[in-house]
Amino acid sequence: MTNIAQLGATAMLGISAYMFPSQIVRLRSLIMFVLGHILYNFVKSSKNPELLGQGKLKQVLEECSTVLTETYYPTPWCLGPHLHTVLRVLFQNVPKMRLEREYIRTPDGGQFALDWLVNKGPDDLDKPIVMVVPGITGGSHNNYVRHLMLNGHTNKCRTLVFNNRGCAYSTLLTPRTYSGSNTEDMSLAVRTLTDRYPNAPIIIVAVSLGGMITTHFVTSNDPAKTNVKACCIISSPWNSFGTYESINKPVNHMLYQRYLLGKLKGIVSNHKHLYQNRRLPFNYRQMMKAETLWEWDDRFTSKMFGFKDWKEYYTDGHSFKKLPYVDIPMLIINAEDDPLSPLDYLPFVEVQENPNLAMILTKTGGHIGFLEGWIPSGPTWVNRAVEEFVRLMIFTDFLKSSEDVPNDYY
Repeated sequence: MTNIAQLGATAMLGISAYMFPSQIVRLRSLIMFVLGHILYNFVKSSKNPELLGQGKLKQVLEECSTVLTETYYPTPWCLGPHLHTVLRVLFQNVPKMRLEREYIRTPDGGQFALDWLVNKGPDDLDKPIVMVVPGITGGSHNNYVRHLMLNGHTNKCRTLVFNNRGCAYSTLLTPRTYSGSNTEDMSLAVRTLTDRYPNAPIIIVAVSLGGMITTHFVTSNDPAKTNVKACCIISSPWNSFGTYESINKPVNHMLYQRYLLGKLKGIVSNHKHLYQNRRLPFNYRQMMKAETLWEWDDRFTSKMFGFKDWKEYYTDGHSFKKLPYVDIPMLIINAEDDPLSPLDYLPFVEVQENPNLAMILTKTGGHIGFLEGWIPSGPTWVNRAVEEFVRLMIFTDFLKSSEDVPNDYY
């Protein structure tokens, strides 16, 4: 912080030669105010992450985690959740990696894409698999998704991305896309992994809407989930109506809702021929006129997946209601200031009542942000947390005993 003050003073000396004394005073006051606000925000936000839960998962994290024992120092000049959320999109680099795409055909004639991170060297058919599930319109091309893939790769896991239909530049074959509560495509993806690698444990790392789908899947009665041994859910909306209220606030609508809605419309408009001159339960022109996500879900998503309207769909999509039925280790990561997953709607009660759950809560971080360092272009704090979680799941034989962690683990 001293360097910032020195830089500001140097800049003032250079500028002062061209300014009147009164202007210099006002400029000095403004600079001091900005630096003071940055310092205040940095001190206020720099806290140890809070760990919540009551069971074995929390115990293992308490005993073995290094990320939780360290103070999370967010990027000092990221003042508030919106900068964390937006600047992660703009600043974080996109790691270069070689991916191989595999299209999986679905029973209804559609398809989705699995993007595999190509590994060099000998292959172990039984090594753990990390499957990354992106957010609402995300895919393997996004920076945060690729950094999560590297977290799996660093732990010597077979790593892939489950892309929802139409995402990551994949082609739609039918009008159907995806929803936050439908798990049919994820079930087929996991069955594909299990058939190919029957002895390999699967760890799912899911983000935002991907977390909703994952929570519904791992709490279902679907036998395909047998090899899924653990999951990590990041920045997920746990209460659909809470997210609805938050995203319709003026600032959130301008920053996020319009952007996400445009992305969803883009997936459909790129396959316009699938939606015209057909008998469908929705009207193409009307849904493309939607100005909010709830209007989109009311006119399209709900009708596509058999719901009466957006309210019925959102009620079905509540993932917090599924948490009592989680029977594998599930780590939940959220920031207190997440604009799309409000603090008042986080599943604190459910986490305390189910011993398979644990929640890490940071003071700041926004939605899939968690920036750190002066120039936040690389991995974020959440990447360190996920990499460690995957490592602990492997070295503890999926929480068999925290004593199984090797002495040289750190």
